[in-house]
Amino acid sequence: MRAFTPCTCWGCLMGELRSAESGDLFRLAFDLAPSGMLAVNEAGVILLANREVERLFGYGPGELLGHSIDELVPMPYRHGHGAHREGFFRQPSERRMGSGRDLNGLHRDGTEIPVEIGLNPVRTPDGVVVVASVVDISARLAAAKALRESEERVRQSQKLESLGTLAGGIAHDFNNVLLAIVGYTELVSRSLPAQQQEQDDLDNVLRAAERGRQLVQRILAFSRQREIVRVPTSLDRVVREALDLLRASMPSTIEIRSHLEGATPQVLADDTQMHQVVMNLATNAAQAMTTGGVLRVELSSFHADAAWAAKHPGMHEGWCARLSVVDTGVGMSPEVKQRIFEPFYTTKPAGRGTGLGLSVTLGIVQALEGTIEVTSAPGQGTRVDVWLPAHVAPRAVGAAPAPPEAEQRPLRILLVEDEDVLGRMERRQLESLGHTVTLHHSSPDALEVFRAHAGEFDLLITDNTMPRMTGLALSREIVAIRPDLPVLMVSGYADHAEPEVLEQHGVDAVLAKPHSARELDAAIRGLFATE
Repeated sequence: MRAFTPCTCWGCLMGELRSAESGDLFRLAFDLAPSGMLAVNEAGVILLANREVERLFGYGPGELLGHSIDELVPMPYRHGHGAHREGFFRQPSERRMGSGRDLNGLHRDGTEIPVEIGLNPVRTPDGVVVVASVVDISARLAAAKALRESEERVRQSQKLESLGTLAGGIAHDFNNVLLAIVGYTELVSRSLPAQQQEQDDLDNVLRAAERGRQLVQRILAFSRQREIVRVPTSLDRVVREALDLLRASMPSTIEIRSHLEGATPQVLADDTQMHQVVMNLATNAAQAMTTGGVLRVELSSFHADAAWAAKHPGMHEGWCARLSVVDTGVGMSPEVKQRIFEPFYTTKPAGRGTGLGLSVTLGIVQALEGTIEVTSAPGQGTRVDVWLPAHVAPRAVGAAPAPPEAEQRPLRILLVEDEDVLGRMERRQLESLGHTVTLHHSSPDALEVFRAHAGEFDLLITDNTMPRMTGLALSREIVAIRPDLPVLMVSGYADHAEPEVLEQHGVDAVLAKPHSARELDAAIRGLFATE
């Protein structure tokens, strides 16, 4: 640091600034001020520096006196600082704290400090002297950043909630369409000889419908309308199954490498959803490597300490399973990276993506009390890390083999479905299983018939979302008449109802739409299994 000869205008400055009779009292007040205080002349020489400004910039008592104020300015801004100072001294005016003078100061160790500066010009016989108030605003900026991030999380949550409500409604209607496709296709399929080409065509229709059903389940998971069944899950097994599918579907220009630790802890998760997470992340990674590359999928144990947990909201200290998907693709700009989890946001061409994959992935991970982090830069590929808290329960030994199914006796079924096409299809499904079916498209009409013939039915099967009276309300009225009557609700929108709500309304089981005849038969058998 080059020394300057200090100006000997202390007495002049004192005469202008002091409001007490003693210069010593002013000196003490200046030195003990809670804000950093500097006095600088027109040449930029530091005339006064109090303890707080010395502490803030890392200097000892008196070390700043006589030195240039430019030495406290970071190098990128130092070249133009002299011109700014000269302009201010030509037309000096008070600039209060909070008037937009947020700058960076240079600490003695070379680090930059965000500071707020207030300027007060003082005229003396030797010229104008500027008294600068300097406050470290690092904590304030950090708090403001944390608040912005919190507000952004709230906005994102509200957006997901709104879109979830919309998605749930769409899924309900889509389920009805799929139920008709599956049901009528099965009815036609059973009427054809197994060797005919038409049978293969119908099987393809059913497979396409199954993919549609899986899509609806993803939408419901995104909308949080579908209950997540969490059980101790080995991610090693789930990831290996997903990799087998990926290797069959990935282009040959992409090399898949995996490193899966055998000792990775189990997590409480849903197998299907975790499979979906792996597939979504790997598919996005592959699409970022248009000319080929390397896709790495890693699974490892990770111990979260207090510092790491503090930086990842919602996470706690302890063991985690970490899933990492890394690609050598084009990478992402900061702007794209900031938006990748937004629903319906996609950088893919029209027809190539829905923008739901990563939104669904984020929703699944957060619902499992985990967190997700993305590291990417243009031209440097992308790394996505998913952390899920470990479950310390012992591994499941394996379920006992299921006993052979007993013959289901024919039942007298009251079927209530407001959509004519679906009602006729479900009646044919049930009749093909050997049951006698009374179909009604109106809940009040079904209730009136039941009141007159309550003893003539063995089972109520009802939709939930119906005009005039919902399936839940109908079930409550019917069970009040016949408490022993089993009730099966077949709905694309009721499987998220709380168990206690279903119990209060007399519903014994829920079968989600769309369903096959086999699944309908299994649901009925489950209701009568203890008989």
